[in-house]
Amino acid sequence: MPPWIANHVVEIQAMAAVVPERPTDTVKRLLGREPRTLDAFLHECVESFGRSGVHLF
Repeated sequence: MPPWIANHVVEIQAMAAVVPERPTDTVKRLLGREPRTLDAFLHECVESFGRSGVHLF
């Protein structure tokens, strides 16, 4: 991962710890279902992130 992306991720995490975002009903309104956690999404799509899956960088 390029250093500038790593730095950006760290900055966003630090900001989220100080000023957390409030949940909204956007996912439910747009998709007609409750939102899922990042953990649930990653478990559902684990094959997409493997060695032969999608590579973002």
